[in-house]
Amino acid sequence: MGVFGFVVLEHYSIIEATYMTVITLSTVGFETTRKLSEGGMIFVSIYIMLNIGLFAYIVSNVIRYVFEGELSGEYKKYRNHKALSKMENHIIVCGFGRNGSKAFSELKEAGQDAVVIDKDEFLRDELNNNGQIFLHGDAADEEMLRAAEINRAKAIIITLPNDADNVFITLSARELNKDIRIISRASNDSSFSKLIKAGANDVVMPDSLGGKHMAQLVTKPAIIQFLNMLEGVGSDFHMEEVAFDQLKKEFQGKSIEEMNIRSESGSSVVAHKTASGNFVVNPRADTILTGEGIFILLGTEEEISTFKQIFTSL
Repeated sequence: MGVFGFVVLEHYSIIEATYMTVITLSTVGFETTRKLSEGGMIFVSIYIMLNIGLFAYIVSNVIRYVFEGELSGEYKKYRNHKALSKMENHIIVCGFGRNGSKAFSELKEAGQDAVVIDKDEFLRDELNNNGQIFLHGDAADEEMLRAAEINRAKAIIITLPNDADNVFITLSARELNKDIRIISRASNDSSFSKLIKAGANDVVMPDSLGGKHMAQLVTKPAIIQFLNMLEGVGSDFHMEEVAFDQLKKEFQGKSIEEMNIRSESGSSVVAHKTASGNFVVNPRADTILTGEGIFILLGTEEEISTFKQIFTSL
């Protein structure tokens, strides 16, 4: 604009106009190449004020960018992107409400890598400051699922309150990753079958489960207390599952009796999931864990930890 103004108003050459523009912008105070006309003086005055305003605007935006957290936000986005690019077999949690936050806490407690997608931007600082990966956006947008590296994820937990959104995300997730395990929330009975048809492996209805749980606290209180104990609610007991490939080489192919699990660790094998997917409660001592089987253990946190140290490579 400066070069154009000097050429048009003062009939300067390009070199002279460029020189005048540079010394005006830099405010070094060098002499003009020739005396300015009144029009030129007015132009230079306006030009200087415009440039002062532009400089002040740039400085204020830089300060706001740095001190109001925008630079920090961009850095966190970059850090999230780098962390996600290295992730594999992680879990995506869609929605961070009551169910989503609880699921996320359980995953982190179990040592699982997890990524949260939610529309609430205020969650960003809370989660990112704790070293967790948070993506701000709509989980129903396929681009958000791709940003969460769904092609390399092993599971997705969908906890949005709207069943229609959950069905749509389920369809998108199954299309983007044929092998991913999809666990979705449903509020209505009619949505259960739709989610299964859309590709969900499991559908959970928290409201129904909650009501049933409360009723059984009246009709079968001892059973519910026992189940709560197995889940570690208000108890020192914990449950753990151990697959065949997690066992150390020297214990693969050995029976429960040969491993002497109870005496060595204090924990007990309370169930055995066979290779065919059936469950055997309180399996016999001669039960051997095979390639696709799983042992379900019950014990205190210390007993479970002892079992892992002795028998597994975890």
